[in-house]
Amino acid sequence: MMTEKRTALVVDDELPVRALLVRALSEVGFQCVESADGEDAWEQHQRAPFDVVVTDLKMPKMNGHKLCVELLGASTRPIVTVLTAVRHERLNQDLQQRGVDLIRHKPINFRTLARELRSLADEQSSRRTSLPDADSGDSSGETRSSASKPRQAKHNVGLLLHQTQMAEELAADISDESTACFATSSSEQLCHVLDRQRIDLLLIENNLGGFMTGLEIVERLNQQLIRPKIVLLSDLDDKTVQQADEIGVEIVAPVNTDRTELIAEVRRILRDTTEQDAFIPPLARHLVKDFGAIPPLPQLVVKLAGYLAMPINEIPLNELADDIATDSQATTDLLHITNCGRSMFEQTTSILQAVNLQGAQNTISQVMSMATMRAQSKVLNQWNEAYRQWYQKRSVIVAAAGSVFADKFEHCSPDTAYILGLVQDVGCLVMANKFGSRYDRIVKRVQEVGRCQLHQLELESFSIHHAHVSAALLQKWNLPQSLVRTVVAHHDVDGEDHLTKSDASYLRVIRLAEAFANSMEMPHPYRNFQLSQFLSRYTDFSHDERMAICGEALQRARHLCEVFEFPVPDELELEDILQRSTVPI
Repeated sequence: MMTEKRTALVVDDELPVRALLVRALSEVGFQCVESADGEDAWEQHQRAPFDVVVTDLKMPKMNGHKLCVELLGASTRPIVTVLTAVRHERLNQDLQQRGVDLIRHKPINFRTLARELRSLADEQSSRRTSLPDADSGDSSGETRSSASKPRQAKHNVGLLLHQTQMAEELAADISDESTACFATSSSEQLCHVLDRQRIDLLLIENNLGGFMTGLEIVERLNQQLIRPKIVLLSDLDDKTVQQADEIGVEIVAPVNTDRTELIAEVRRILRDTTEQDAFIPPLARHLVKDFGAIPPLPQLVVKLAGYLAMPINEIPLNELADDIATDSQATTDLLHITNCGRSMFEQTTSILQAVNLQGAQNTISQVMSMATMRAQSKVLNQWNEAYRQWYQKRSVIVAAAGSVFADKFEHCSPDTAYILGLVQDVGCLVMANKFGSRYDRIVKRVQEVGRCQLHQLELESFSIHHAHVSAALLQKWNLPQSLVRTVVAHHDVDGEDHLTKSDASYLRVIRLAEAFANSMEMPHPYRNFQLSQFLSRYTDFSHDERMAICGEALQRARHLCEVFEFPVPDELELEDILQRSTVPI
């Protein structure tokens, strides 16, 4: 018998509907409050947050859609349910992508809905007692979203076994002060949790006694761009082992594996997991998952990205040259870049010689950048000419400035910073394609109003920003987590706090490079002040030295525009902007 009281807010402009739903919810233990419009409902939730909010869509003052957006972005996020007579597939998809928990259509059996909501509320309460709060955090400052903030525990482990009691006992044994472990009772509950927090390892049984096997659930998570390390408990037949290997399962262990041995194996994997994967908001993942306008990067590029993490003296040049030689487009790109500006007698047709002339890391960054630009070209061509030029120029300035700032200020790899600069804004293309004229208006406002910041306007309109979407796309491309982590965090106020020392260096570089690009785009006092603030942090350099480094970044940007055949910024105009943007503060 359910005795613990939950609170529910019922929002509908029709009194009979409110009365029937309140009666049904009260029968299953909810204390209910009614509201006839979205504005009043939002004010009531802010005063005293509810466990559950059920809302209609068509209402006066504030409609149900806007109310849902506000509730989903709140630090005290309730279970959000839409109950409407409107049946519209695109609207349903939009609500689901934003994170609405349930969508139900009138007419409906109110008692059935009430039982469903009670079950959801009890599930959520149970998770909260065993998990850190997935939706807590500061919702002010640069971003309202707390989605990319890491958990308090160093590692998060999830369990889904056929026997729920066994899963709960095992979760208790695995949990310690550095590991938060939770057991789920169904694939739906697992997905619900993973849409709200990062997970490092999933221990899952293959035979769950339901419609889906453990392997099928793992495959679906992969498609949703959720890719924790996997320990699969299963019969060790050849077909299962092969399928597990194909989808990246870390370990396949027999179902009857001794519990002590299993716990030791989980802890070994966590001990070897020195860096956490990024948590990407579910709406950003959903946008990217089915987005086909930007094609996958060639497998070569994914492999080259792995070389970037290696010390420069350990990158095997012969192997690197052989890898590039297998891709005709990469071969053409590298030879074109290497021979550009050389006399006919100095030009080469040897990939290995080109690699030696360019250097290993520069070779990798050049091949990756050309492939990235090519992947973006299809969707770029669909965008308005003015916005296309804005995006291209901005990307090149961020990449160029980032490579120089990484080398001079942070003493980290300029080639990695260069790649980060090129890809950190790619989410803009996905959002422009998905949101159309709404997104164009945001870009136009950023171009015209100096105090406006792109990511803040995106958050206000869509509850995610382009860095979230960029990170999801990098995840889809299987690029290294070091790139994904830096991209997803670089607009968060405390983004640097939870990164490794190396990743934090690149985050500072990208922030400075973006401030530099913003000032180049519009010499507004606010943007100039931001750039000066970022530069002033490098106290080991005098103002004149910082000015000289910015001048070098400027020249690098002009050169890159020529290489990619983009409109070249006017040199005198940019130097004048630079002078005004880097005054001492």
